[in-house]
Amino acid sequence: MLTGFCPRLSEAKTLLPVLRAQLAVAAARHTLPSNVSLELLPIIEDGLFGYELVPDCCTHTYLVIGYRQTGQAVVRRTLFCEHAPSALRLAALDGKPVAGDRVVIRQLAQQRDSDFADIFTAIDSALAQLVTLFPGRPRKPIEVQVDVHRYLDEALVIAHTYLRDLNPHIRFCGLPQEAQYGFALIGDHGEHGELVSRRPDMWVLRWKSSAADIYEEWAIALPPISKAPGATASGQPP
Repeated sequence: MLTGFCPRLSEAKTLLPVLRAQLAVAAARHTLPSNVSLELLPIIEDGLFGYELVPDCCTHTYLVIGYRQTGQAVVRRTLFCEHAPSALRLAALDGKPVAGDRVVIRQLAQQRDSDFADIFTAIDSALAQLVTLFPGRPRKPIEVQVDVHRYLDEALVIAHTYLRDLNPHIRFCGLPQEAQYGFALIGDHGEHGELVSRRPDMWVLRWKSSAADIYEEWAIALPPISKAPGATASGQPP
């Protein structure tokens, strides 16, 4: 059952690569400590669709940059209190175990949304906030991983070709390695499915409906690209 804002497959395949490209360009103008890297995780959270900016180090503050259903550009700043007595461990997603070194115990303490006139201003604000969270030295320009997301971009395009007439909603939970567990697909009339990555270049689409079931597998071959400012390559799935 679908509750709240969840983008269509056609919207996700268009918005994510555009937003990521804008982030990569802006990231080159900002710096982080040399020992800190930044990961982008696609996420849908309380009416906001975009990317969570996740540093590979201990932090209690997380930033999400994205859009509301109305098209409003938003930066969401969330402060988590770790080791709180009532904290919950995320152990499963849709009945499947979610394990790994990125699973943490944390309790929501504070969340604040800031609206912006355009996405460019929102991105600069999010990156500026990120910079203040990590003041250490020496520093380097922020880099955004590219190849990992290009595989997902292509998988979304291919999945949409199979489901073009239905154009289901797709859910992103903002979890590391989420593609391996599967992105849920939700139809308008009870249909459902998932898009799963067996490895970065191998994807599976499963779809169940009263009319017909779909099962498709495909490989993705990406041409090499020139490294743009603020972008770097990676072979790990999102």
